Amino acid sequence: MSSVQTGGWSRAFALLVALTGFLELFDGTVIQTALPAMARDFTVSPGEVAVSMAAYFAAVSAAIPLCSWLANRFGVRNSFVAGVLLFVVGSVLCGFTSTLPALLVDRIVQGVGGAVMMTIGQMTVIRTAPREKMLNVTAYLVWPALIAPVVAPVIGGLVTDSFGWRWLFWINVPLGIAGALLGLRLAPKSLPGADPKQKLDYVGAILLSLGLWALISALGAENVGFGASRILELLLGIGFTIAAVVWLLKAKKPLLDLRLYRLTSFRITNFGGAIYRSVIITVPVLVTLLFQEGFGWSAVQSGAVVTAIFIGNIGIKPAANWAIRRWGFRSVLMGATIGGVVGLIGIVFIGSNSQIWLIVLILAVSGAARSVGFTSYVGIQFADVPQDKMSVASPLSGTVQQLSAAAGIAVFVGIGTWLQSLMEPALALKFALSIMAFVLAATLYWLFRLPRETGARLAVK
Repeated sequence: MSSVQTGGWSRAFALLVALTGFLELFDGTVIQTALPAMARDFTVSPGEVAVSMAAYFAAVSAAIPLCSWLANRFGVRNSFVAGVLLFVVGSVLCGFTSTLPALLVDRIVQGVGGAVMMTIGQMTVIRTAPREKMLNVTAYLVWPALIAPVVAPVIGGLVTDSFGWRWLFWINVPLGIAGALLGLRLAPKSLPGADPKQKLDYVGAILLSLGLWALISALGAENVGFGASRILELLLGIGFTIAAVVWLLKAKKPLLDLRLYRLTSFRITNFGGAIYRSVIITVPVLVTLLFQEGFGWSAVQSGAVVTAIFIGNIGIKPAANWAIRRWGFRSVLMGATIGGVVGLIGIVFIGSNSQIWLIVLILAVSGAARSVGFTSYVGIQFADVPQDKMSVASPLSGTVQQLSAAAGIAVFVGIGTWLQSLMEPALALKFALSIMAFVLAATLYWLFRLPRETGARLAVK
């Protein structure tokens, strides 16, 4: 217990962080199976409801930069527990909402709470873990991102068909309360060297938040087009984001330290990893829509089959670290990316009459590639970051990755929805998946620029 109180490395707290991370990511994607049911209740299209998923991840990305300041100002334990409780409040509100605009607002509340509990927890674990154990430590933090978006469909389908979609949010209440109680016991009170008097970069926070919200709002529009309102949102988003970047580069104590991008490995793995994540996070969403909207399957049936991705995730996980140690991060990332592209192409060629075993096999291969890729990107991105910069590197990376998830869902689901107005649903969604395969293949560009020896000292036993 002493390590917990002094802010040292605690395996118990790392496990709690992984569990809350699972809860946050699970809730970000669980409604994908319930989209048609929610759309019927709100009398809108599934694509419009999917915007609430993008709103959730956008809220997470906007809140992450504040987490380092919160942890310094109010302590790890207080901030972590407050984040969990805010997440619970947002979940309750989502369950009782009656309109789509209200759902978007409630999802933002939920996303902010999720961002605080997940980011502060991960930041604490990464900052206190010994560097020589980083590859093993990241295994605690990676599995929620691998498992949550994949088990969400089957659980979402069962709950939606059996009890209604509102229970997808209400089940968070007992889990969140349990997490808050465990946080009071396991979370360190503060981190060594924390500065309670640290000032918040208000200018950076305002500019960045306005930029992110405008961009996600524009990207999340259901119909692809260039109306006046959308052009205005895009221009505002781009303008505020550029202003935020200029400010963050010049500020003495910026909200996010963009100077870390001077490190080649951090810059390449963050940019390439963000695009990788935008595709991978969206795959289960579009595949679930393909099965329901394109093939006419039920929520339970589609959710059960999509779980094959989870089988691939778990099946390959024991070999992921071994592969990294055997061939290195760069080679493994290339292989995982190519495997992901092959999996997406395979999904494009399946039909409603395809053998279930073939569909399961293709999804399992896709899931295996996904698992190895996630593990590698998380493990390598901090390879050259100095230990005293880990507390600022983690929020920066988290912001970029969550923003990429929001943008991925908004853009790719938006494209799939728009295409359905031009062609039949199955063909439209397959076309969107083809675009995703092309985008995923494009991330190889960054991997070719990554020095071969990057992360070598992390890949030792």
